[in-house]
Amino acid sequence: MKIMFLRSLVLLLLSSISFSAPAVKMAIGEWAPYVSKTDPQSQLLETVVTAAFKLEGLTVEYEYLPWKRSFTNTSEGKADGTFPWNKDEERAVEFYIHEIPLLTDEGVYFHLKGNSFDWNTLSDLKNYKVGATIGFRQVEIYEKAGIAAEAVADEDINFKKIEAGRIDVYDTSKVVGYSTIKRLFDADAAAKFTHHRKPVSTNPYFILFSRNSENGQEYSMKFDSGMKKLMDSGEYDKIIKSFLGEIN
Repeated sequence: MKIMFLRSLVLLLLSSISFSAPAVKMAIGEWAPYVSKTDPQSQLLETVVTAAFKLEGLTVEYEYLPWKRSFTNTSEGKADGTFPWNKDEERAVEFYIHEIPLLTDEGVYFHLKGNSFDWNTLSDLKNYKVGATIGFRQVEIYEKAGIAAEAVADEDINFKKIEAGRIDVYDTSKVVGYSTIKRLFDADAAAKFTHHRKPVSTNPYFILFSRNSENGQEYSMKFDSGMKKLMDSGEYDKIIKSFLGEIN
């Protein structure tokens, strides 16, 4: 009788414990309106990632770091993933990368309307003062092309340098660029900016999942499954529209 009581007590205690999967740990930076530590209106991709994983029964924790450190921490397995990044052959070897993009937009060169900037090939940039952001892929691209770009730690600085005439052009996401301009400048100063009509790139963005994380490969597969459910339900489109409106 005493043994039966003890067994019942153990079963009761075990049933009262909530067993849950560990949270997916993401290391990301500041890149409004896609990701942001402080502005809920600039957390579009956190919203997408959280919603997709929720459909797979997983929660997500975000740690906000400089971009280079976010990348390194994920590579070393200190985080399970980092986003948003472009996919390339080198990263496909270093990380697990899912199939369904988080979002796709264009990379363009921003400049002042009064600056007669034009380009056709990368070598044309040698005629201009070019800005770049440390940790972004453009730094390596410019180095290989022999373009003396001025790299700084924060993307905001590049837009301030354009406005001050210290650089001529800066390549970034069209969506992020105009969001940054609107945030940094008053209406008169913002109206001075434009972008070149020729896109630098079409950029599908992905999560890089760590190969040194115990669950990196599993999380990559679960994210694709969750994204498919999110898109099929129509919720993905609703999230995008709620943050960006109609994109032209």
